[in-house]
Amino acid sequence: MRTLNRCIPLALVAGVLAAQSLGAQEPTQPRTHTVVRGDNLWDLSQKYLGNPFLWPEIYRLNRDVVEDPHWIYPGEVLRLPGEEVPTVSQLPPGVQVPPPPLAPTTPTPVNPTALEPTVFGRVQTGGVQPGTFFEPGVVNAVPSPTVRAGEVIAAPYVDREGGPRGFGRILKSGDLAGIAQATDRFRFQAYDRIFIAPPVGQVAPEGERYLAYKLGPVLEDQGQVIIPTGIIEITRAARSGTAAAAKVVRAFNEVTATDRLIPIDTAGVSTTVRPTRVVNGPSTVVKWVYGEPVLPSVQNFVVLGVSSRQGVRMGDEFVIYLPPPKPERGQLKDPDILISKAQIVRATPYGATAVIVGQEQPAIKEGMSARVSARMP
Repeated sequence: MRTLNRCIPLALVAGVLAAQSLGAQEPTQPRTHTVVRGDNLWDLSQKYLGNPFLWPEIYRLNRDVVEDPHWIYPGEVLRLPGEEVPTVSQLPPGVQVPPPPLAPTTPTPVNPTALEPTVFGRVQTGGVQPGTFFEPGVVNAVPSPTVRAGEVIAAPYVDREGGPRGFGRILKSGDLAGIAQATDRFRFQAYDRIFIAPPVGQVAPEGERYLAYKLGPVLEDQGQVIIPTGIIEITRAARSGTAAAAKVVRAFNEVTATDRLIPIDTAGVSTTVRPTRVVNGPSTVVKWVYGEPVLPSVQNFVVLGVSSRQGVRMGDEFVIYLPPPKPERGQLKDPDILISKAQIVRATPYGATAVIVGQEQPAIKEGMSARVSARMP
């Protein structure tokens, strides 16, 4: 509508749109959608267009907002198909409508700082490569990374007991209390200002980002789970005897004044090499499920009982399954019951973290079996 206002009287446009509405006698549909956690283009296309395979229509309308259709983020406002101006044939003679802006012919590169993903169903090994978009106007699209930066940074992982050494700390809130009786804030959310002590040996220049985390449980024979809570960005560098000022730019979990800080590590997230299928790969078990007692689903994390010492690498794929019971004499053995598919997003000498990328049964629990189904070369 802002474009039409430059060329067409507002009353004329309103009259045309009203006539169209009365003639169609269809219920009013929303013209925008504000993304919430868990949304994806596939589901939004089903909800608003009645067909999930029409998701490219939403993507084309929102290329100025959506950098990669696999990833949309809470708070983004998406335009929906149907929000169109009247055609020239519907307007009185002599009225000119400016042409719509040309859509780019190639997708915008992935932004590695986008850290709050909502899943768009990813094709697994052996199918169409992620990042290959079958839609008009997009030719030879650049493949997306094998593992997303947002998944790597937000994923819990296993470290030595006690966690990383030389960590920094969140000291206190940098915002003034709204009421006189309020005490210093203990919990923070996105855009809150805080004061920090940077990790040992870190200069913490303006614009530098650190990962805030808290210590999770200790896994027997493995190590300590490190649970990321958010991303902190320096807004004023530390000076002699003065704390650094910062702000919370992403919150994966509850960020608190007791959280520790370490440099962000995204090594390996830029590769587009795909894992190769493995038949009857080695097995392990699910050692820890993030977010229990809620049963995990797609985009949740689990820690497996293997590590980089066994050759596990970022990008490897596993299937989580339930072995069948031993058959009675003379009975056929039941096949394995497939529960979920998962991809390794963090592999340390102490453990391996996988993100759930596909689910057959809502039943992932600690102690379940997991088997390598594809390995990175």
